[in-house]
Amino acid sequence: MPAILYPRERQLLDFITQFIGRFGYAPTLKEIGEALNIHSPATVHEHVDRLRQKGFIRKLDGTARGLEVVAENYRPAGNSAALELPVLGFIAAGAPLEPYTDPNF
Repeated sequence: MPAILYPRERQLLDFITQFIGRFGYAPTLKEIGEALNIHSPATVHEHVDRLRQKGFIRKLDGTARGLEVVAENYRPAGNSAALELPVLGFIAAGAPLEPYTDPNF
């Protein structure tokens, strides 16, 4: 089942992807915070860590700008043919029930 990407996470992922495409390297937490109007670096770090846990980005250890977008899990926003909806639950389904047709009843 694909991971759910919430609007703020989508903004963050789109910003990281555009930044890497434009400059060739990943943004820092401070640059991400300034772009998305998030004042706390800890909040930015939480969002980045959540994207990492969901498999949309990889964090490269030992580098200052060590973020990498996982291409096979990322689909750019703006695709008007697709609509993302969160799954709220599942419905159990089974074989259809036959109507009871006793002529003596």
